[in-house]
Amino acid sequence: MELRLLKYFWTVATAGTVSKAAEQLYITQPTLSRQIKELERELETQLFMRDGKKLILTEDGQFLKIKAEEILQLTSKTVQVFEDRKNAELSGHLTIGALEGWTSSSIAKTLQTLTNKYPAITFTILSGNADDIKWKIDNGLVDVGFLLEPTSTEKYNVEKIGFPERWMMLTQSDSELAELDEVRPEVFKKQRILISERPEVRQYMADWADCQVSDLNIIGGFNLGFHLFEIARAGIGEAVVTEGALIRNYPDLKAIPLSPEVKTHSVLAWKKNIPLTPVTRAFIKQYLQEND
Repeated sequence: MELRLLKYFWTVATAGTVSKAAEQLYITQPTLSRQIKELERELETQLFMRDGKKLILTEDGQFLKIKAEEILQLTSKTVQVFEDRKNAELSGHLTIGALEGWTSSSIAKTLQTLTNKYPAITFTILSGNADDIKWKIDNGLVDVGFLLEPTSTEKYNVEKIGFPERWMMLTQSDSELAELDEVRPEVFKKQRILISERPEVRQYMADWADCQVSDLNIIGGFNLGFHLFEIARAGIGEAVVTEGALIRNYPDLKAIPLSPEVKTHSVLAWKKNIPLTPVTRAFIKQYLQEND
């Protein structure tokens, strides 16, 4: 499959009509229509259905659009790497995968240092949980990622960063639980728990509570924290989070540390056995210097 055909397909899928896509690609409508038909013949499937003048993606078309975006993005990054190598001054694009938490401010500080020193550097920050970020590292969609333990890191170069974060239980400030200064395992197991969807985190908490994951009264899961805080504020359950995730102040919520204390580190990770771009190397070096 040619990249040219993927680009044509993605442009039509995004524009919604052949005429708009042809204008963006600077080719004629008949030529573009023939290219899409050629792609459908190659894949032996229908990619679009007509709805009046508009084209609607089929199920196979929706799948291909997702894959085309990934391939075209990776191709663009690869071309950019070679362009960067030609430049004497440090320049290029850096893509960072980041968790919600205290690392946001430290990332901002390092980017400020680098972009002040090298104005030609540009960047993209993609949010996600550890599993999202590792998938993007594996597929070359981010250059470096910030992960929170517990997580498997055998495939990556990793550096522990910052200070260990305590795990907390987040509850309504007027609840009975809020009267406590610490949450012990016997109390923890009685709560209606909101916790990360990641199996490693659930097992980590079950091990701390000396029970099986199935023994915990888990009523809800999450991958990012925004909705979690609103659900906790509604009193639906008690949320299990790290203190670094408490980047906003909610007066109607109280964060209570677990006891015995549970702490985990954040790590900076990048893929093993691949050459790093000059910008990626500079970011890693600067970040580790500032967060030693």
